[in-house]
Order: sequence, then structure tokens, then C-alpha cells
Amino acid sequence: MLIMVVWGAAAFHGEGIGQAASIAAIAMFAMAACIAAYWRHFQYGLGIVDAKQTPIYGKSRRSTVETLEKLFDYLGRRTAPAAYYYDRQGIRRPVHRRHFYGRLRGLLLSEIASDRAIVLPPHGFWFSAQIYVDAEPEEIIRALKVRPSTGGRPKDYDYEAMLLTLIEYPALRTVDPEEHGVETEVMDLIRNRCEPSEEHDNDIRVPENTRLREFSKNILQAIKNNRSAR
Repeated sequence: MLIMVVWGAAAFHGEGIGQAASIAAIAMFAMAACIAAYWRHFQYGLGIVDAKQTPIYGKSRRSTVETLEKLFDYLGRRTAPAAYYYDRQGIRRPVHRRHFYGRLRGLLLSEIASDRAIVLPPHGFWFSAQIYVDAEPEEIIRALKVRPSTGGRPKDYDYEAMLLTLIEYPALRTVDPEEHGVETEVMDLIRNRCEPSEEHDNDIRVPENTRLREFSKNILQAIKNNRSAR
């Protein structure tokens, strides 16, 4: 974009930018085109976008992935309710059905606008704070044939189960309670041991960061007391 501005300013004043600068500009344009082509291939593959690509969800529960795939199948139908967002000028922009076929389609449901910006077209370099669907939640639930949770969010965390997953874990033995940033290290360790992964099938609900940090402080204090008593 900077090269285009310089090139346009020079052309406006009837001047040239020289052969070397022209070659550099063409090379930059070629690089940008290659990046765009690679991104398109990564997201949707080659040819017309008429089939979903293998999704990337990370360490997610199978039931969650299956429900999300049902949702994207539903929204990707030609007869599905319209999905849209608003740009900076307040213009309603449609979310094309092909966006539900990309490998990173899960980012469309992120609460963070910058995540959604990765997979939405840059209309005016502005991305919506929210994506809307012309349908009531009950309608979508009926269409997906999923059973919503009726028990509400549980208030208690299974701290005992968290501790059991950490007992005799080698990484915990090497933790230095006096080291800077060790609380965050233990927090990450708890998350990795509680969330399902290829190594284990644990599925323990982890507290939010504030409570998790307090829990990690208690663990570090216990480690410090036990080691000083030896």
C-alpha cells in the first residue's frame, strides 16, 4: 500500500519512480498475490467452494465439535436463515455460506472480534462486533436436534479431581515456588492436565483465571511448606 501511494504521487506529478522501484513494486504485488492465494487454498482448497474442509478446533470435546459441525452444516444450506454483520457505516453485510466451509470456521463464533476478522472479508478494514442470524435460538436448536443444558452453570469446581491429576506429575516436581512467574506456569499446568488431550481423556472444568490463580498459589504454598520440612 505504501508503494502504491508513492507510485501514485509520482504519477500525479508526472514523474517516474525508476526501473528498480518499479521492479520492487511488482515483486511486492506478486508476494501479496501469493499470500492471498495461499490463504484461500488453506481455507477452502482449490476450485469452487462447495465442500467443507477439515476443521481445526484444537483440544475440543467431541460432543462440542459435533454440535458445531451441525451448526455450520445448517447455516451453510441455501435454505438456512441469513447470517450477517454490520460494517463501520452500519451497512448490513452477509456472511456468505462459503465461510462456513473454511478450515478455521470455528473462529466465526469467537467472542473476540479480531478472531472473526481472520475469516471474514475486509469490508472497509472494519469487522463486526457481532454476527447475527435471522432465526430464534429455539429454531436453531430444533433444527440441530440438540438438547440444551437445563441445569445451569455449576457453581462448584472439582478441585479434588484437579489435585488428583497433578499428584506425582513430573512437571510439578521441578516447579520452583520462589521463581518469578511460577503461578502462571502452574495455572497452565492445571489447564493442560484437566482439559482433554491426546494423552488423556480428562474433562475437568477449570475455574476462571482469578480463582485458578488462588488455587495455584495454594499449591505453591503447600509445595514450599513440604520442601522446607524435609
